[in-house]
Amino acid sequence: MLEAYENLIAGEISTTFSTAKFLTNPIGVGAVGGSGTRIVARILSEAGVAMASPLNRAGDALEWPPYRELLCPKLTEHYSRELILNNAYRAFEQLLIQRRTALGLIGRAGWKVPGTFHWLEELNTYFPGFQYIHLIRNGMDMAYSQNQTQIINWAEALNVPVEFLPCGKVRAHSMLQYWLEANERALAVAEHYMPGRMLIVQFEKLCSNPVAEINRVLEFLQISVLPGQVEKIAAMVTPPHSIGRFADYDWQKEFSEQQLQRLAKLGYCP
Repeated sequence: MLEAYENLIAGEISTTFSTAKFLTNPIGVGAVGGSGTRIVARILSEAGVAMASPLNRAGDALEWPPYRELLCPKLTEHYSRELILNNAYRAFEQLLIQRRTALGLIGRAGWKVPGTFHWLEELNTYFPGFQYIHLIRNGMDMAYSQNQTQIINWAEALNVPVEFLPCGKVRAHSMLQYWLEANERALAVAEHYMPGRMLIVQFEKLCSNPVAEINRVLEFLQISVLPGQVEKIAAMVTPPHSIGRFADYDWQKEFSEQQLQRLAKLGYCP
């Protein structure tokens, strides 16, 4: 854990409330885990955004606040949740600036953490110009993903019952239910708290027409790149073989009609 957060957990909490002063418009990239956030993070990095450093093979940001440790009884018994998070985001802001300086950049800064969407309201409160890119990938493909970390960590918070198979993996029905709840929540929160500052990128469209989608992202962020650079960045996008994997399973017996109707509202049909 980074020293800045260790100090907060040790009780070094400032009671002075403020919002971001030096990095008011960071860029967050999030999604239900396994939706392609790594490639978007790489696209932003190639476009000159100072992206927070990776913590693990998934490329999640080392600078991201350790919420579980910060929102523990040791602190919440003495300080409000709002004050703790304000201190966490102040530290986060400083760490992002340090990362940008270390990379020798002077423009926008950002991070890639799939679970960012769980904290949109709080991030928007601290960072008044915060912009968020939300990756969305076919929920039926995601239902059969081996990436089940997020549902294990967040299902209870979204009131999603989790059923397990005998092998210990989460049942596809539960995976799709989490995908629906998570994406619907992300869209609703962003629309309410930060209208116009969230961009939805469909993973399949990014893979099939990367130039157009990268241009959408750059236009949304108001970032300019050199002529020909979009095409070079687009060449990095490689569609995975897992697109359409749901067809290899007996999904008709797994998913309910209600789930499929909600799936269609999010832009996907069997």
